[in-house]
Amino acid sequence: MTANVSYNQNQQSQQSQQNEIKIASSILHRATQDDSDAIGTMFKQFLADDEQIYLVSYLGLQGLWGFGTREFACLTDRRVADITVGRFGKVSYQDGYLEHINSTFVFQPSKLKLYISVGFLFAIPIMTFLSLLLSPVDIILNLIVLVITTGIALLLLPIFVQFYYRFNKCGILIAVRGGIPIYIFTNRKLLTRANTLCRVMTVSREERIKLRGVV
Repeated sequence: MTANVSYNQNQQSQQSQQNEIKIASSILHRATQDDSDAIGTMFKQFLADDEQIYLVSYLGLQGLWGFGTREFACLTDRRVADITVGRFGKVSYQDGYLEHINSTFVFQPSKLKLYISVGFLFAIPIMTFLSLLLSPVDIILNLIVLVITTGIALLLLPIFVQFYYRFNKCGILIAVRGGIPIYIFTNRKLLTRANTLCRVMTVSREERIKLRGVV
């Protein structure tokens, strides 16, 4: 009996590994070019077979290239959905049925706060260099310290930007009745795509409510 249980557990573990959610690098590359077929392929693994896709869109990179997370949106005849693809195979999916959407918000924060925040980050190596420059220390040592502190600031920059946007939303926030709000990050230059998604979603929601007779 113990052997059978162990065998079943191993079999389930192998099946779980085989069923791991994966997005091929070639598909992801095409999707970041706003290729609708590639983005549709990413979402189809989460959707019903008979579900019709109305609109898909790449909404940008949160953070810096190579470090940030990529955001994709999809609108079907039943739901609005979001896929976030991060580093090391991280994938998150979220959706909400159209008839359960209460309201939608589009955010575009000011750039000033971001510039000021990044300025403070790089002010640290500059202030360190100036303080050493005024002290009786070798100029070579000053340059080494400047290079090291600037390098640390550059390494922290992508984390810092992601942390900034965690508290300063940019994109679409969709309130879903009885569920978790859907937040879809959007690069500022791609907010017109977010607006298009909102417009089509509104029309699709009204049509679905009429079809189903949902109040």
